[in-house]
Amino acid sequence: MTRDQGLALLRTALQEIVLPTNVAATERFAGLRDVDAKIREVRMVLEGLDGLPPSLLTSLAADPDFQANSRRVRLEAIAGYIRSAIKFLDTGAFDKPQKQIYAPPSLAALTVAVPGLREELEARWREAQRCVHAEAYTAAVILMGSILEGLLLARCQMEISTAQRAARAPRDKSGRTLAVHDWTLSGLIDVAVEVGWLKSDRGKFSHALRESRNVVHPWQAVMSRTSFDEATCKTTWSVLDASVDDLIQSVP
Repeated sequence: MTRDQGLALLRTALQEIVLPTNVAATERFAGLRDVDAKIREVRMVLEGLDGLPPSLLTSLAADPDFQANSRRVRLEAIAGYIRSAIKFLDTGAFDKPQKQIYAPPSLAALTVAVPGLREELEARWREAQRCVHAEAYTAAVILMGSILEGLLLARCQMEISTAQRAARAPRDKSGRTLAVHDWTLSGLIDVAVEVGWLKSDRGKFSHALRESRNVVHPWQAVMSRTSFDEATCKTTWSVLDASVDDLIQSVP
């Protein structure tokens, strides 16, 4: 049921219950059963509408006026609830905030070396937000970690020689520097901090994001007793947003 449909039904019910003189239309209802039928009808409409305070239906259910042996009292009581509901719906006072999807920052400069990467990361940026709205918090955190990893790798690709000369650059057992695309997210973060693409405090928080992202492995999620929620995602998103800003600012 849409809001407009609900409002139309409520206004029609109010006209049936109350006379133009604002007096209960008791003569339109043969007895208490007819009154109760109208009350049930109104209640079904109210239960099918968003934008009403939960306490309205709770109060309606517990209101002693609906037990009165009087058509007038019961009709006046339900008329009062209808008027309140119409007021709440008209003003939008109890509307839930809209779940917005915010556009990603401009990633073109960071991703120019990898065709198609910008489109992929922008899609993940939006998808991560949709996951948060849907309360799919683990999926959201994993996506955020993947965005950070993709951008760090892209930043290294822009200045491969700088990245590979870093003291923290990942190496194999023989001491040779690994190819950038073989680096883990941990190595990417360490190098980015060392060469100044990420601020040092951002690097620490990025490692926290990396550890959270690792719950992509179910075993890790069980061992770490992970339980993400909306607050986790807000914190994680702040880390990602700030880190992305650092990386964008680092591009010559």
